[in-house]
Amino acid sequence: MKKFFLLVTLLLVCLTPRAFAYTVTGAELQAIASEAIENALAQRGETRRHEIIFMQSPPDVRLPEGEVEVRPQLPAQVSYISLTPVRATLYVNGRAFRTVAFSASVKVYDTVIVASHDLRIEVPVTAADFHEAEVAIDGRNEFVKDVNEVVGLVPHRYIRGGSPVTKGYFQQPVAVNSGQRVTIVLSWRGIRASARGIALTRGRIGSLIKVKNELSEKVLTAKVIDSQTVEVSM
Repeated sequence: MKKFFLLVTLLLVCLTPRAFAYTVTGAELQAIASEAIENALAQRGETRRHEIIFMQSPPDVRLPEGEVEVRPQLPAQVSYISLTPVRATLYVNGRAFRTVAFSASVKVYDTVIVASHDLRIEVPVTAADFHEAEVAIDGRNEFVKDVNEVVGLVPHRYIRGGSPVTKGYFQQPVAVNSGQRVTIVLSWRGIRASARGIALTRGRIGSLIKVKNELSEKVLTAKVIDSQTVEVSM
């Protein structure tokens, strides 16, 4: 009877689950991931105000006795518009024990120029059409910070009020219309001359249009200089 009791005791000891000596909490995993994200942003040169929001709390992880290390892994670049996946691998005595996956939303804020109201296509804008506001940026577009960069330009797309803007949303207004009389400035080997002409197509400052010399009736390609002048380089 005594031998049977000892045998049962030994079997129970062998079947006892591995003892856990330490627990890494979900909050600790978030703190480690947050530090890794902060380091990634610093390496990117990011100094603007930002927030790191975890979309779910990772589970607590129980570990056996030994030297514990947590190594977080992030994508090559932290996203400002989509979720950033995080993989935290927990090591015990140098061997991987478990990997926990979760995600974070990284919001970066900057003070930029936003539209004060809806801006319509081809309507020139003024400083009164904008105001400064702190907004979450997407990390891809360089939003305008100086309203003078866009004053006098026209939107080439509809812009909703409250939206931050980039210079890419705007273009020069139409300066010369088809049928308009213009001064044609001709440049050739440092010599400049002028003639009267008629625009055959419309164009914005800096664009190329077709013009006809009124005297020779020759059709030329000219660059729009302003609302009255085009230039032909010979």
